[in-house]
Amino acid sequence: RLTVLNRDVLSVLPADLAGPPTAVVANLPYNIAVPALLHLLAEFPSIRTVTVMVQAEVAERLAAEPGGKDYGVPSVKVRFFGEVRRCGTVPPTVFWPVPRVDSGLVRIDRYETAPWPTDAGFRRAVFDLIDIAFGQRRKTLRNVFADRFGSGDEAAIRLRAAGIDPARRGETLSIADFVRLLRCSGTGQPGRAG
Repeated sequence: RLTVLNRDVLSVLPADLAGPPTAVVANLPYNIAVPALLHLLAEFPSIRTVTVMVQAEVAERLAAEPGGKDYGVPSVKVRFFGEVRRCGTVPPTVFWPVPRVDSGLVRIDRYETAPWPTDAGFRRAVFDLIDIAFGQRRKTLRNVFADRFGSGDEAAIRLRAAGIDPARRGETLSIADFVRLLRCSGTGQPGRAG
């Protein structure tokens, strides 16, 4: 009952598989670990759990909490789909030849009931806000979203409507904050002020 699919993980679609998968257990290629995870979670809503080995630094980024030094775009985007936790470290000595990097295990449990819409359009719109917020990490959210919402003043109005202080920075926001901002921005379309 084993099917081997010799394909690029970034191109695998539901039609390529005999049935809907419920779990992913993998040693992901370290150079594409995050895009691979996001692709699989987006394309296969049937996946309930993911346990993957990735480069240690990537594991730290994926499991990082808002406000931490490792918290960034991957940390937020993967939380769109579920709860994330670091669940182990794999030393280089278990491999042959011994690599020059440490590895980490990460587990993702998809939300039993998604707290927000999960359709592709909504996801793209939320991810667009995340990309904007982290595109200029040093700037306040008021300034970062000025272009998106037409002005700094309008950005501040929308941020306050979402319960977010306009003086905060992107790395302090949770995925729920980004979803609230999208809902308060009056648009579900990426790249438009609404």
